[in-house]
Amino acid sequence: MFLAIQKTLSPKIHTTYGKPQYNYTRGERQRIELHRGCPRGHEYCYEPKIHEDFPIPFLEKNYVEILDMNMLARKGVLALIRELGERKVDGKVIHYEAVCGFDFGFLTQEIADALRQARFVKPRLAWDGPFEEQYQIKDAIKKLLKAGYRAKETSLFMIVNWKISYEVCLRKLELMKVWNVKVCDCCYDGGYRFATPAYWTAIQLRDIRRRCRRHNLMVNFGIDPQPLFPKRIR
Repeated sequence: MFLAIQKTLSPKIHTTYGKPQYNYTRGERQRIELHRGCPRGHEYCYEPKIHEDFPIPFLEKNYVEILDMNMLARKGVLALIRELGERKVDGKVIHYEAVCGFDFGFLTQEIADALRQARFVKPRLAWDGPFEEQYQIKDAIKKLLKAGYRAKETSLFMIVNWKISYEVCLRKLELMKVWNVKVCDCCYDGGYRFATPAYWTAIQLRDIRRRCRRHNLMVNFGIDPQPLFPKRIR
């Protein structure tokens, strides 16, 4: 059961759709966009249904963050990843981070290997769907591990305050403990700061945020920083 509450705030949407390719440099990092469009059509997603590919812009930093919502949906993505791996700045290699993660449905072992070889760091997978996707998620994690990534440097996106219930998200966290991967909890709609309880209660939102922080500390350091933790709420 989920609690449907009338929302009073508008979502805080910040997109590049309809604008030129995003390419911004600040400090020692460069943020770029290579693809727009997602084939999944999730009702909570603002990604356009029309796909648009962009060329690799001029890279001027040795750490590049790629903002694509579904990078692996791009045409010829394997060749693109390999080309990124060959790029250098001032004779030094570039490390990449796919900020919004990868769709497990598009991840093959060949792509996972290419991501590792191209120096993509902090791999993330999206587990926004039902708990029953656990088998596909586990298989995708295995591909990343086989490619050379460590479990503790891998994260799973999990949407909260949505139709996937609080109880199901707790079960997801339990599996992430077993897999020793971190969680990226994304709050619908507008993030925790602007969230209005839509399908969860405000108490559940505060609780899951606390549990996710604790979970990541446990994965990072191998200890429980809060041994006296409250029981599950109802």
